[in-house]
Amino acid sequence: MKKAFLALIVLCAVAVAFVGCKPELKNVKGQVKSLDIKNDTLVSFVLSVDGQDKVVSLTDARFQNGLALQGDSVILDYIDGKDDTYRGLVVTVLPRPAQEFVPSDTLITVDTKAAADSIQ
Repeated sequence: MKKAFLALIVLCAVAVAFVGCKPELKNVKGQVKSLDIKNDTLVSFVLSVDGQDKVVSLTDARFQNGLALQGDSVILDYIDGKDDTYRGLVVTVLPRPAQEFVPSDTLITVDTKAAADSIQ
């Protein structure tokens, strides 16, 4: 009975050690300052958060709402990486505000028959 109880305690201690070692998932909101692209693959980017720049590794990242470009605002779900970097897991790109397009008052019209005759 004592051996079974001791084995149960050791098993619980091992389980707690494995569960306790998992890195904590964090999130932060920032703006993309620059991109690092190699062979048509987005490898990492520099994220500006409250005036501080952090390098974000994107080797295991998944993107939501499109691909992040320079100047985009993003919400980054990350875990701490090596050498003071973030290891990005989920990058949610926030939409940019819409821009109004006002056409000019003068429209250029082309006579299609005259254009077709000039081509021949």
